[in-house]
Formats: sequence, C-alpha cells, structure tokens
Amino acid sequence: MKTVELTDETHAALERLAAARKQTVEELLAALAREPGLEGDSLLLFLRSADFTALSDPTERYLALLAWCARNHASDFADFISHQESGYRYLFMSREEFDEVRTHNRARQIDGTQFWAVMTIGPGTRRRFVRRLLEFIGCHDETVTEACRALGLTGADSQQTRVA
Repeated sequence: MKTVELTDETHAALERLAAARKQTVEELLAALAREPGLEGDSLLLFLRSADFTALSDPTERYLALLAWCARNHASDFADFISHQESGYRYLFMSREEFDEVRTHNRARQIDGTQFWAVMTIGPGTRRRFVRRLLEFIGCHDETVTEACRALGLTGADSQQTRVA
C-alpha cells in the first residue's frame, strides 16, 4: 500500500468528483489511471472533467480551453500568441482605438490572462487556430482532434495529422 500526500483543496476536489461518479477517491483514481489515452495527457483529463463538460455554450468551452492552455502552458501560450500576424498592430493603437477594435470583434478576455479572444472569427478559422495552438504546446494528434470535437469544431482539417 502506497501513500500520496494531497493538499486539502485537491482532496476535496477529488472527493466531489468521486461522489458525482458514486465512487470512492481510490476507485476514481484507479479508473482515471486505467483510462486509455490519458497517460500524461492533462488536456484530455480537462476535456472530460465535470467542469468542462458542464459548459454547454460553445463560446464558454472555447474560452475555457484557451484559459487552460494559458494556465498550463503559460510560456508557450504567450509565445504562440505573440507570433500571430495580427498581434503587432494592436501595440501601436491608442486606448480608444483598441477599445473600438475590441468591441467590433466582440473580444472577450481569457480568464486569468492579459489576452483577449476574438469572437467574430468563423468556425473554420477558430478550428485552425485551436489546432495550431495545441500542436504548438505539444499536444498529440488524438488530443487535438478530441479538443476540436469537444468545441464542436469538426471539419475538413479536424482529422489531419501532422507531418514531421
């Protein structure tokens, strides 16, 4: 028998998740460890979490995914965003000009970051953005496909695999 130390907050979160599944914490952890494809893939765990699956609005799911990426891959996320072609033009705008563009694009701030997500882009562009972001932070092809599916962003390029 092995012992694992957890913070009170983590243990409480595990107890809530286990109770929702009518399991003990030990049964929950054992089930999670046995789930195929989850070995070390924390994004898949997030996509299957009760918090994420409870979000029924596609916009909220999209923002939650971006916030997860920003939290769990902060440096890579910031690097990826800073290299977007459109990013530099905002640096030279006044506050009023920026607010006007933000309003026009219905931009929403990504929770816990200084970044904003443009909400007026179409599903194809959003899918390509999500794919590129997740590939940039090192997600497996299957995880990228699952994330696109969870966001309702399926389409022509959602099944493509990367060429090394």
